[in-house]
Amino acid sequence: MTKPVQSQFALIIAGGGMAGLSLAYYLSKSSLGDLPTLIIDQFPKNKNDKTWCYWSDRTEEFDHIAEKSWDSLWFRSQSNQSKLLNINPFQYRKINSGDWYSEVNKTLAAKPNIQFLDAKIESFFYRGTDVVVGTDQGDFYASQQVFDSISSITCDFENLKHIKQHFLGWTIESHFPVFKQESADLFDFRVAFDLECEFMYVLPTSTKKAMFEYTYFSGKLRDKNYYRDKLKAYLLAYYGFGEDDYDLLEEEYGVIPMRPLEENVQNLHAKIIKIGTSGGFVKSTTGYSFLRTQRILKELVANLESKNYKALVFKEFRFKKWLDKVFLQVLIDQKIAGSKVFEALFFKNSPQKMLRFLDERSSLREDLSLMLTVPTYPFLAAAVKLFLNGNKLP
Repeated sequence: MTKPVQSQFALIIAGGGMAGLSLAYYLSKSSLGDLPTLIIDQFPKNKNDKTWCYWSDRTEEFDHIAEKSWDSLWFRSQSNQSKLLNINPFQYRKINSGDWYSEVNKTLAAKPNIQFLDAKIESFFYRGTDVVVGTDQGDFYASQQVFDSISSITCDFENLKHIKQHFLGWTIESHFPVFKQESADLFDFRVAFDLECEFMYVLPTSTKKAMFEYTYFSGKLRDKNYYRDKLKAYLLAYYGFGEDDYDLLEEEYGVIPMRPLEENVQNLHAKIIKIGTSGGFVKSTTGYSFLRTQRILKELVANLESKNYKALVFKEFRFKKWLDKVFLQVLIDQKIAGSKVFEALFFKNSPQKMLRFLDERSSLREDLSLMLTVPTYPFLAAAVKLFLNGNKLP
């Protein structure tokens, strides 16, 4: 894109991914929508490079561009027990990033005050009262705030005690109609043969088209061909598909740190505000971030509009964060297979309670009742270990 004529802006959004563009979108629809704003990213976002999913029991901002929605989900255990979860009044939705980028960019294109710059961000520093974003295309100045979605968070990809969600997914088109599109597979643990938490995730969008994603919650990353071999084996075992029976349309690979930020208190007085993964917007125990990001940023813009600068960027609930840490410690310790933890939760609790819990909308009473359904010893041992380590993960 063309380099902006000016270098001075009110707001700069560093990173034009989902979080950065979402912030620009909500700003454009607010009373702050005419502020000079610059969005900087090394690469333009216009390809279908990601899949985002979420569940909700209410109308959300981007429901209308979802490729598919489901009101029932399969849970399949390691021991081949299957349970169809009727999630009403929730719906589970799938959004393709290409459709979302198109929708958001169309909205932003109508705002001439919002400009884009394709550049590599190299630094942030202060000059007087301005925040300067240094790039390989020069320096750009924000008089009010910089929103940073590119800074890395603490996660050592080589450290086996740093849990990651790592996955490789295929969108395929079968040569004949075979998929039952009425329900998606949220967890299929029939592929799990070890203590690591591994499962298949299946989203059928038509009778011939579906996304299959092989996913781990673990510290050890694999070569991409490892996941591909797992996908091929699954398609053969459960659908009878050889490689000549389908066309591979898309492949998506990702690694998401599953670690809560230890210190994550930011309010709107700050001149540099971290958002997205950098700001801890990803739910550490699930890897879900799309809807959480929309809700956080919509509230952030509302607080900026009302000049409520004392407001936190987002509110964390200490008890829920502690529960997340205990769960992650259980995955690190591997005293029990990860699949067994999810089996206990989903077989002993209603899907609605589980979805509220994972969305951090459950009550304290519901949280405690859920904790009574998990295997006692691994969770108690993990809680004690956390306590002895100052409530910090290794």
